[in-house]
Amino acid sequence: MAISEQWAYLLEPGLREVFFLTYEELLAQSPVNQLFNVIDSTKANEYFLGAGGFGDWLEYEGAIEYDDFEQLYRTTLTHKEYVRGFKVERKLVDDDQYNIIQERPRALAMAAARTREKHAASVFNNAFSTSYQGGDEKPLCEISGHPYSPSNASTQTNEAATALTYDNVITIFRAMQEFKDDRGELVSVSPDTLLVPPELAQTAKEILLTTQNKPNTADTVVNYVNTFLRDVIVWHYLTDANAWFLIDSGLAKRHLLWVDRVGMEFALDPTSNFRLEARYRGYMRYSYGWSDWRWVYGCNPS
Repeated sequence: MAISEQWAYLLEPGLREVFFLTYEELLAQSPVNQLFNVIDSTKANEYFLGAGGFGDWLEYEGAIEYDDFEQLYRTTLTHKEYVRGFKVERKLVDDDQYNIIQERPRALAMAAARTREKHAASVFNNAFSTSYQGGDEKPLCEISGHPYSPSNASTQTNEAATALTYDNVITIFRAMQEFKDDRGELVSVSPDTLLVPPELAQTAKEILLTTQNKPNTADTVVNYVNTFLRDVIVWHYLTDANAWFLIDSGLAKRHLLWVDRVGMEFALDPTSNFRLEARYRGYMRYSYGWSDWRWVYGCNPS
Protein backbone atom coordinates (compact mmCIF):
# COMPACT_ATOMS: atom_id res chain seq x y z
CA MET A 1 0.00 0.00 0.00
CA ALA A 2 1.33 3.41 -0.97
CA ILE A 3 1.78 5.69 2.02
CA SER A 4 -0.22 8.87 1.53
CA GLU A 5 -2.68 11.09 3.31
CA GLN A 6 -5.31 8.46 2.45
CA TRP A 7 -3.56 5.61 4.26
CA ALA A 8 -6.28 5.26 6.93
CA TYR A 9 -9.04 4.95 4.32
CA LEU A 10 -7.00 2.47 2.31
CA LEU A 11 -6.57 0.27 5.39
CA GLU A 12 -10.28 0.23 6.26
CA PRO A 13 -11.55 -2.44 3.77
CA GLY A 14 -8.93 -4.98 4.84
CA LEU A 15 -9.46 -4.33 8.54
CA ARG A 16 -13.22 -4.61 8.08
CA GLU A 17 -12.83 -7.96 6.36
CA VAL A 18 -10.68 -9.31 9.21
CA PHE A 19 -13.16 -7.96 11.75
CA PHE A 20 -16.27 -9.51 10.22
CA LEU A 21 -14.64 -12.83 9.35
CA THR A 22 -13.65 -13.26 12.98
CA TYR A 23 -16.97 -11.96 14.34
CA GLU A 24 -19.16 -14.15 12.14
CA GLU A 25 -17.07 -17.23 12.86
CA LEU A 26 -17.47 -16.74 16.61
CA LEU A 27 -21.16 -15.95 16.25
CA ALA A 28 -21.72 -19.23 14.40
CA GLN A 29 -20.24 -21.14 17.35
CA SER A 30 -22.41 -19.41 19.96
CA PRO A 31 -25.51 -20.97 21.58
CA VAL A 32 -27.33 -17.65 21.05
CA ASN A 33 -28.68 -18.56 17.60
CA GLN A 34 -29.49 -22.05 18.84
CA LEU A 35 -31.55 -20.91 21.83
CA PHE A 36 -32.84 -17.40 21.13
CA ASN A 37 -35.39 -16.06 18.71
CA VAL A 38 -33.11 -13.52 16.99
CA ILE A 39 -35.12 -10.76 15.32
CA ASP A 40 -34.55 -7.24 13.97
CA SER A 41 -36.15 -4.05 15.21
CA THR A 42 -36.90 -0.57 13.84
CA LYS A 43 -38.00 0.97 17.16
CA ALA A 44 -36.38 2.31 20.30
CA ASN A 45 -38.30 -0.27 22.36
CA GLU A 46 -40.00 -3.53 21.50
CA TYR A 47 -43.15 -4.64 23.30
CA PHE A 48 -44.32 -8.22 23.53
CA LEU A 49 -47.87 -8.72 24.78
CA GLY A 50 -48.96 -12.11 26.06
CA ALA A 51 -52.33 -13.50 25.07
CA GLY A 52 -54.27 -16.18 26.92
CA GLY A 53 -55.67 -19.39 25.52
CA PHE A 54 -59.11 -20.38 24.29
CA GLY A 55 -61.48 -22.86 25.87
CA ASP A 56 -62.18 -26.30 24.40
CA TRP A 57 -64.12 -26.55 21.18
CA LEU A 58 -67.81 -27.29 21.56
CA GLU A 59 -70.08 -29.57 19.61
CA TYR A 60 -71.94 -27.59 16.97
CA GLU A 61 -75.64 -27.33 17.76
CA GLY A 62 -76.72 -24.62 15.36
CA ALA A 63 -74.83 -21.69 16.84
CA ILE A 64 -71.17 -20.78 17.30
CA GLU A 65 -69.94 -19.54 20.65
CA TYR A 66 -67.25 -16.91 20.05
CA ASP A 67 -64.62 -17.10 22.75
CA ASP A 68 -62.18 -14.40 23.77
CA PHE A 69 -58.77 -14.56 25.38
CA GLU A 70 -57.33 -12.59 28.27
CA GLN A 71 -54.59 -10.03 27.74
CA LEU A 72 -51.62 -11.28 29.73
CA TYR A 73 -48.35 -9.58 30.66
CA ARG A 74 -46.47 -7.03 28.56
CA THR A 75 -42.71 -7.38 28.18
CA THR A 76 -40.72 -4.28 27.25
CA LEU A 77 -37.25 -4.59 25.75
CA THR A 78 -35.24 -1.37 25.52
CA HIS A 79 -32.27 -1.40 23.18
CA LYS A 80 -28.86 -0.31 24.48
CA GLU A 81 -25.79 0.83 22.57
CA TYR A 82 -22.40 -0.88 22.80
CA VAL A 83 -19.17 0.51 21.36
CA ARG A 84 -15.44 -0.13 21.34
CA GLY A 85 -12.54 0.93 19.13
CA PHE A 86 -8.83 0.66 18.47
CA LYS A 87 -6.05 2.78 17.00
CA VAL A 88 -3.55 2.11 14.23
CA GLU A 89 -0.38 4.21 14.36
CA ARG A 90 1.05 5.61 11.14
CA LYS A 91 4.47 4.14 12.01
CA LEU A 92 3.09 0.59 11.80
CA VAL A 93 2.07 1.25 8.22
CA ASP A 94 5.41 2.88 7.45
CA ASP A 95 7.23 -0.16 8.86
CA ASP A 96 4.96 -2.65 7.08
CA GLN A 97 3.73 -4.21 10.34
CA TYR A 98 0.50 -5.61 8.91
CA ASN A 99 0.53 -8.68 11.14
CA ILE A 100 0.28 -6.40 14.16
CA ILE A 101 -2.32 -4.18 12.52
CA GLN A 102 -4.60 -7.09 11.61
CA GLU A 103 -4.58 -8.42 15.17
CA ARG A 104 -6.44 -5.34 16.34
CA PRO A 105 -9.70 -5.82 14.38
CA ARG A 106 -9.53 -9.53 15.17
CA ALA A 107 -9.28 -8.78 18.90
CA LEU A 108 -12.07 -6.20 18.64
CA ALA A 109 -14.35 -8.76 16.97
CA MET A 110 -13.57 -11.32 19.67
CA ALA A 111 -14.49 -8.76 22.34
CA ALA A 112 -17.76 -7.94 20.55
CA ALA A 113 -18.78 -11.59 20.27
CA ARG A 114 -17.84 -12.17 23.91
CA THR A 115 -19.92 -9.18 25.03
CA ARG A 116 -23.00 -10.46 23.21
CA GLU A 117 -22.54 -13.95 24.57
CA LYS A 118 -22.14 -12.72 28.15
CA HIS A 119 -25.33 -10.72 27.82
CA ALA A 120 -27.21 -13.69 26.37
CA ALA A 121 -25.92 -15.99 29.12
CA SER A 122 -26.97 -13.44 31.75
CA VAL A 123 -30.58 -14.45 31.12
CA PHE A 124 -29.69 -17.80 32.72
CA ASN A 125 -27.11 -16.50 35.20
CA ASN A 126 -29.79 -14.19 36.61
CA ALA A 127 -32.66 -16.63 36.13
CA PHE A 128 -33.23 -17.03 39.88
CA SER A 129 -32.64 -13.40 40.87
CA THR A 130 -35.53 -11.14 41.86
CA SER A 131 -33.51 -8.23 40.47
CA TYR A 132 -34.20 -9.49 36.94
CA GLN A 133 -37.92 -9.90 36.29
CA GLY A 134 -40.18 -10.61 33.36
CA GLY A 135 -43.58 -9.18 32.51
CA ASP A 136 -45.22 -10.96 35.45
CA GLU A 137 -42.72 -9.31 37.84
CA LYS A 138 -41.12 -12.66 38.58
CA PRO A 139 -37.65 -14.01 37.75
CA LEU A 140 -37.40 -16.32 34.76
CA CYS A 141 -37.27 -19.35 37.11
CA GLU A 142 -39.42 -18.88 40.20
CA ILE A 143 -39.72 -21.43 43.00
CA SER A 144 -42.65 -19.65 44.71
CA GLY A 145 -44.56 -19.70 41.44
CA HIS A 146 -45.61 -17.66 38.42
CA PRO A 147 -49.20 -16.42 38.46
CA TYR A 148 -51.48 -17.95 35.85
CA SER A 149 -52.58 -14.52 34.64
CA PRO A 150 -53.22 -10.98 35.87
CA SER A 151 -56.70 -12.09 36.94
CA ASN A 152 -55.75 -15.51 38.36
CA ALA A 153 -53.38 -15.46 41.32
CA SER A 154 -52.89 -19.24 41.35
CA THR A 155 -49.26 -20.09 40.70
CA GLN A 156 -47.06 -22.76 39.15
CA THR A 157 -43.32 -23.15 39.59
CA ASN A 158 -40.43 -23.72 37.21
CA GLU A 159 -37.59 -23.85 39.72
CA ALA A 160 -36.21 -26.64 41.89
CA ALA A 161 -33.17 -27.14 44.11
CA THR A 162 -32.25 -30.55 42.72
CA ALA A 163 -28.82 -31.59 41.47
CA LEU A 164 -28.22 -32.86 37.95
CA THR A 165 -28.87 -36.61 37.94
CA TYR A 166 -30.57 -39.05 35.60
CA ASP A 167 -33.61 -39.40 37.85
CA ASN A 168 -33.90 -35.64 38.41
CA VAL A 169 -33.88 -34.92 34.68
CA ILE A 170 -36.87 -37.25 34.35
CA THR A 171 -38.60 -35.58 37.31
CA ILE A 172 -38.17 -32.12 35.80
CA PHE A 173 -39.24 -33.38 32.37
CA ARG A 174 -42.50 -34.63 33.87
CA ALA A 175 -42.99 -31.40 35.83
CA MET A 176 -42.66 -29.35 32.63
CA GLN A 177 -45.31 -31.46 30.97
CA GLU A 178 -47.66 -30.30 33.73
CA PHE A 179 -47.29 -26.61 32.83
CA LYS A 180 -50.66 -24.95 32.32
CA ASP A 181 -51.88 -21.86 30.50
CA ASP A 182 -53.87 -18.98 32.00
CA ARG A 183 -57.07 -21.08 31.98
CA GLY A 184 -55.46 -24.02 33.72
CA GLU A 185 -55.25 -26.07 30.52
CA LEU A 186 -52.15 -28.14 29.81
CA VAL A 187 -49.59 -26.51 27.56
CA SER A 188 -47.86 -28.61 24.92
CA VAL A 189 -44.31 -28.63 26.32
CA SER A 190 -41.66 -31.00 24.93
CA PRO A 191 -38.35 -30.50 26.76
CA ASP A 192 -35.50 -31.62 24.50
CA THR A 193 -32.39 -29.61 25.49
CA LEU A 194 -30.21 -29.66 28.58
CA LEU A 195 -28.21 -26.48 29.26
CA VAL A 196 -25.28 -26.81 31.67
CA PRO A 197 -22.06 -25.07 32.74
CA PRO A 198 -18.69 -26.73 31.97
CA GLU A 199 -18.56 -28.24 35.46
CA LEU A 200 -21.63 -30.38 34.68
CA ALA A 201 -20.67 -31.29 31.10
CA GLN A 202 -19.47 -34.81 31.89
CA THR A 203 -22.55 -35.63 33.97
CA ALA A 204 -24.87 -34.28 31.30
CA LYS A 205 -23.18 -36.19 28.48
CA GLU A 206 -23.23 -39.42 30.49
CA ILE A 207 -26.95 -39.00 31.13
CA LEU A 208 -27.65 -38.45 27.44
CA LEU A 209 -25.18 -40.74 25.69
CA THR A 210 -25.62 -43.96 27.63
CA THR A 211 -27.75 -45.60 24.96
CA GLN A 212 -28.50 -49.10 26.26
CA ASN A 213 -28.56 -49.14 30.04
CA LYS A 214 -29.60 -46.74 32.73
CA PRO A 215 -26.44 -44.68 33.55
CA ASN A 216 -24.11 -45.96 36.26
CA THR A 217 -25.96 -49.24 36.73
CA ALA A 218 -25.73 -52.77 35.35
CA ASP A 219 -29.48 -52.83 34.86
CA THR A 220 -30.65 -53.59 31.36
CA VAL A 221 -33.18 -50.80 31.54
CA VAL A 222 -33.67 -48.46 28.59
CA ASN A 223 -32.24 -44.96 29.02
CA TYR A 224 -35.56 -43.10 29.15
CA VAL A 225 -33.86 -39.69 29.03
CA ASN A 226 -32.49 -40.69 25.64
CA THR A 227 -36.03 -40.91 24.28
CA PHE A 228 -36.77 -37.19 24.75
CA LEU A 229 -33.46 -35.36 25.29
CA ARG A 230 -32.01 -34.36 21.93
CA ASP A 231 -29.14 -32.07 22.82
CA VAL A 232 -26.77 -30.98 25.59
CA ILE A 233 -25.47 -27.41 25.38
CA VAL A 234 -22.39 -26.66 27.47
CA TRP A 235 -22.05 -22.89 27.82
CA HIS A 236 -18.80 -21.54 29.21
CA TYR A 237 -20.44 -18.25 30.14
CA LEU A 238 -22.75 -19.85 32.71
CA THR A 239 -21.32 -18.75 36.05
CA ASP A 240 -23.00 -21.13 38.52
CA ALA A 241 -21.19 -24.48 38.61
CA ASN A 242 -24.29 -26.30 39.89
CA ALA A 243 -27.26 -24.71 38.12
CA TRP A 244 -28.78 -26.45 35.10
CA PHE A 245 -31.77 -25.91 32.85
CA LEU A 246 -34.14 -28.18 30.94
CA ILE A 247 -35.49 -26.41 27.85
CA ASP A 248 -38.13 -26.87 25.19
CA SER A 249 -36.12 -25.48 22.28
CA GLY A 250 -39.20 -24.93 20.12
CA LEU A 251 -40.91 -22.77 22.74
CA ALA A 252 -37.62 -21.02 23.49
CA LYS A 253 -37.49 -19.93 19.85
CA ARG A 254 -40.84 -18.19 20.44
CA HIS A 255 -40.32 -16.65 23.86
CA LEU A 256 -36.55 -16.25 24.48
CA LEU A 257 -35.81 -13.03 22.63
CA TRP A 258 -32.76 -11.35 21.14
CA VAL A 259 -33.60 -8.14 19.27
CA ASP A 260 -31.02 -6.42 17.05
CA ARG A 261 -31.87 -2.75 16.59
CA VAL A 262 -28.60 -1.99 14.78
CA GLY A 263 -26.47 -4.83 13.51
CA MET A 264 -22.72 -4.87 13.91
CA GLU A 265 -20.95 -1.88 12.33
CA PHE A 266 -17.26 -1.27 11.73
CA ALA A 267 -15.99 2.07 10.46
CA LEU A 268 -13.17 4.61 10.45
CA ASP A 269 -13.74 7.39 12.96
CA PRO A 270 -13.56 10.64 10.97
CA THR A 271 -12.16 12.48 13.99
CA SER A 272 -8.89 10.53 13.69
CA ASN A 273 -5.56 12.33 13.51
CA PHE A 274 -4.71 11.01 10.05
CA ARG A 275 -1.10 12.17 10.23
CA LEU A 276 -0.18 10.00 13.19
CA GLU A 277 -2.96 7.53 13.87
CA ALA A 278 -6.32 6.28 12.68
CA ARG A 279 -9.13 5.23 14.98
CA TYR A 280 -11.58 2.51 14.00
CA ARG A 281 -14.69 1.74 15.97
CA GLY A 282 -17.38 -0.88 16.24
CA TYR A 283 -21.00 -0.23 17.16
CA MET A 284 -24.00 -2.43 17.96
CA ARG A 285 -27.37 -1.85 19.57
CA TYR A 286 -29.68 -4.57 20.88
CA SER A 287 -31.87 -5.87 23.68
CA TYR A 288 -32.74 -9.31 25.05
CA GLY A 289 -35.14 -11.02 27.44
CA TRP A 290 -38.17 -13.32 27.49
CA SER A 291 -41.89 -12.93 26.92
CA ASP A 292 -43.02 -16.13 28.69
CA TRP A 293 -41.36 -18.61 31.05
CA ARG A 294 -42.97 -21.91 30.10
CA TRP A 295 -40.08 -23.04 27.86
CA VAL A 296 -37.61 -23.61 30.73
CA TYR A 297 -37.22 -25.21 34.14
CA GLY A 298 -34.21 -24.10 36.20
CA CYS A 299 -32.56 -26.18 38.90
CA ASN A 300 -30.50 -24.28 41.42
CA PRO A 301 -29.03 -26.66 44.01
CA SER A 302 -27.20 -25.03 46.90
